[in-house]
Amino acid sequence: MNKDLLQWLETAEPGWRSATLPFLALKDTFVSGDDSGRRLLVRYYQCGDEDTLCAKVLCGPAAQGPPGHAHGGGMAAILDETMGGAAWLAGYPVVAAQLNITFVNMLPIGTPAVAFAEVTGVEGRKVLTRARLTDPEGETEYCRSTGLFIALDRDQTERLPKEAASMVAQALARQRRDTSG
Repeated sequence: MNKDLLQWLETAEPGWRSATLPFLALKDTFVSGDDSGRRLLVRYYQCGDEDTLCAKVLCGPAAQGPPGHAHGGGMAAILDETMGGAAWLAGYPVVAAQLNITFVNMLPIGTPAVAFAEVTGVEGRKVLTRARLTDPEGETEYCRSTGLFIALDRDQTERLPKEAASMVAQALARQRRDTSG
């Protein structure tokens, strides 16, 4: 992978700061767990609104679908993880229940892209989200999505690996603070 692209990936935009998410404590996750550059390179940032999650994305050759372009399933996986991450960032430890993806343009392999995700509503354990994957300037949209995520119950969160469980506890404490006043 090009050195300039790797530097772009690792550099927060003005007003952005690195995001800490529970799944980032795990190794070998499908979307963000491969730092070889062969599949997907993703770095997460909090940007703008406190609960908006941004991701800088580079698709490597092992993410290829149509010749020279990212596989639609890889693009969908990026939006899935980014929407789920936005929910975790907002204090809701969740898993995906339903994703609705609209593909707009093909994403050439090695082209910098940015995903933006946010929580749009909460109904009991249901957490609603939306996301977009665009070029860095936001001029070309590659795909967009909405998602329905389900908040994990206590038994499910207790089975998470130690590092992730600690982050879940912090997210739940934040959620309690936010809803109590």
